[in-house]
Amino acid sequence: MKFREFLAFLFTLISIVIVVAALVIEYSGGVVVEESCEGYSLFLFPDQDKLDTEVGKGALLRLRVINAGDFSDKYQVSLTGPEWAVIKPTSFNLKSEESRSLFLYVSPGFEAEGKYDLEVVVESKCVTESQRIEVGVLKK
Repeated sequence: MKFREFLAFLFTLISIVIVVAALVIEYSGGVVVEESCEGYSLFLFPDQDKLDTEVGKGALLRLRVINAGDFSDKYQVSLTGPEWAVIKPTSFNLKSEESRSLFLYVSPGFEAEGKYDLEVVVESKCVTESQRIEVGVLKK
């Protein structure tokens, strides 16, 4: 093998190794590109932070969600509290500066007299907002 042929072979081999290494890194997730959350913002405003009802009766509370960021975003909504409390919708999309209403409905049973703390959480990949709502369940 002549020197020129050896160099050509060596450069070809090095090129193949570099391409294979790049493919392995790409498919294994070795290169992590972090998404920036700059420019994302969210506001969550309940009509009130306390809600009173009687046992056996339902009550409704509206919460306003505002995408105050520069980009459209997809949100998930969760509720922590007793099983007789429900929030709708549980997911939605908002464009920049767009808003949406969420509705918290409570319908406590006859054994549910007392005070309860509920937490509504609205989150996306980049932002999270929560609100605590106090629910008072009174005797009929």
